[in-house]
Amino acid sequence: MSRFGTYATATGGDIERALRLYLWNVQLSSAFHASLGLLEVLLRNAIDRELRAWNAQQLRADGSQHAAEWLLDPARPLNTLTATSRKTAEANAVRARAARPAGHPRKHSPITHDDILAQLTFGVFVRLLPVDDPEDKTYRARRVLWEQALIHAFPAESGDNADDVVAGRADRLLALRNRVAHMETLLAVNAKARHRDAVRLVGAINPALQGWFAGVSRVREVERERPA
Repeated sequence: MSRFGTYATATGGDIERALRLYLWNVQLSSAFHASLGLLEVLLRNAIDRELRAWNAQQLRADGSQHAAEWLLDPARPLNTLTATSRKTAEANAVRARAARPAGHPRKHSPITHDDILAQLTFGVFVRLLPVDDPEDKTYRARRVLWEQALIHAFPAESGDNADDVVAGRADRLLALRNRVAHMETLLAVNAKARHRDAVRLVGAINPALQGWFAGVSRVREVERERPA
């Protein structure tokens, strides 16, 4: 009831209008959820591709090479940056395997890199991107990954501040995703700006997909239907 109070306050206590505003918020959340889901897959695949290539080039202390599967054999500093998330994702992958029906062709197959990758959250990938604060304990590690690998995941984002642009958009979209996931109010969210962040981030990954992504997204359509 406290959440609905936000809508009642916004409409000056008009319950009928507040209900319309609440339902609009549900629709906008749904539209963002779909768009952010597509973005997450594109971001995950782009980052995974570059980290596979990077990881396979890294050497251990004995001179041997790491495997491309960075979730199974991560090189430094990827190993420390993803230690907790890898453990959680692997446990979730094991549970997902156990939940497969008896006749599933991979019911008893070993857990693979792709099984774990599918269990990583949007936030894991965002937190691999550069951070501004040099005092952040992950600053140097994230800078190394950006300069040696992740910059190539966004080939259409050029310029000296490409890292700030990409990371800024991703951070804002992560915050939005968390609001959407918890069905929090979006009344104060600049939906146009966040939709623009998503479209441009997709374009940075693959310009050929930017128009398609913008076309299938319903965010702008729903945003324009906001009750007075």
